[in-house]
Amino acid sequence: MNIKKGLAIGLAALGLSLSAQASDINVGGVVWDPDSVNAFPAAEDFFSSGNLFENVAAQPGDIVNGFGIFDQMNSDVNNAAAFCPGCELTFTFSMELVSFTPVSGNISAFEFKDLAINIFVDHNPNYAATSASSSEGNLWLSLVADGNLTGLGTDLGTGSDTGTGSALLNVTGGLAAGNFDTNGELNGTDMVLSSSFQPGGPNGLLKGGFELTGNSIPEPASIALLGLGMLGFAASRKRKA
Repeated sequence: MNIKKGLAIGLAALGLSLSAQASDINVGGVVWDPDSVNAFPAAEDFFSSGNLFENVAAQPGDIVNGFGIFDQMNSDVNNAAAFCPGCELTFTFSMELVSFTPVSGNISAFEFKDLAINIFVDHNPNYAATSASSSEGNLWLSLVADGNLTGLGTDLGTGSDTGTGSALLNVTGGLAAGNFDTNGELNGTDMVLSSSFQPGGPNGLLKGGFELTGNSIPEPASIALLGLGMLGFAASRKRKA
């Protein structure tokens, strides 16, 4: 077998390996299949959702702090036991109110700046719908908003707030940073967040849900090891020639 043919076979094997890698990604014990039919939308390979709690903001400059837990990943039903076996994926976030702008009646547009999200994987599950239990474990992914989080709501700032918002996010760190720092969303951002809120949380907090979507890529370390293997293969063939 000549070197060129050997390299061709090696590169084909590399391609197959990368394809296999893409079908099952495990980062820090969090596992997802980017080829899942439940990945949504179809152009992306990562979809997740869960629940959140946050305090009420009433005046510009007020800081909203929140927390929550993931319960779905590339699935249309709760599959936490499958994507985080023996662990839990939780998060905390903060942002500052910029403005409420009346639209009509009790409906207003809202804008928050400096949104920052930290996601944690905890292998000692003990989530209790508190900020403290949401920030335990290893930092899995950190994100910041590209621009502001914006949306519409009713009765804003009253404690009976109801509404929905969205933001584009950039990856800044965490165990899974290499998988989600893709620059594949609008304006070269990495992920898209949509969220909702309404009254009814404990101790006067608002409760709600969220969806976090984007694209994931194979772990860079695995790709590097495969690449080194191909180089070694080529060098070996050259010595034998």
